[in-house]
Amino acid sequence: MDEDQPLDEIRSANDVARRALVLFSVVGLALGAERSAILGWLAENDLWSDLAPSEADFIDTPDPSPKQIINASWLCERLIVLLWALGAIDLLPPADEQCDTAIFQDILPPFASASVTEFIVGAKLRPGAELIAMADAVLRLHWEARDARLKARAPRNPVDAEIIQERHHAINWVIGYDGLPWDEVTTDT
Repeated sequence: MDEDQPLDEIRSANDVARRALVLFSVVGLALGAERSAILGWLAENDLWSDLAPSEADFIDTPDPSPKQIINASWLCERLIVLLWALGAIDLLPPADEQCDTAIFQDILPPFASASVTEFIVGAKLRPGAELIAMADAVLRLHWEARDARLKARAPRNPVDAEIIQERHHAINWVIGYDGLPWDEVTTDT
């Protein structure tokens, strides 16, 4: 358990903004960004220590396997939730639709007009009640996807199990579910 994070306490806007930035670097690398540029950007913006161990391992791997690249590319579904929590986007894509990664460059440094410092300092979270309501909605969709799979039937609501699991991880982290650090967050249903 992360000793600095009390159980079930919503993360700070600063923490969510920093997490979004490092996640953007991991997703960018998975989608073909130059590794040396990512390493340099993380170092020059003092973000290296914000990487979760699994992310640092991926970035430190000079020649990641195709499976590692695919797994890292799925993190875009977590990143879209963080950007929603920060109010940078109004709506999440439907639960059966992958997010469009092109939106990240419109919002996040180094491509957006804000610097890393401006992005972090200017970060504001949606109200706690809205974050909790989203966590509940995502939990229900994730449960529906798992229940449908177990019962070998189509889900009653349009939902992709892989997409919703990634989003569930991110929103659980934002709301501080069990106070767990990023790599240990669970997606109980």
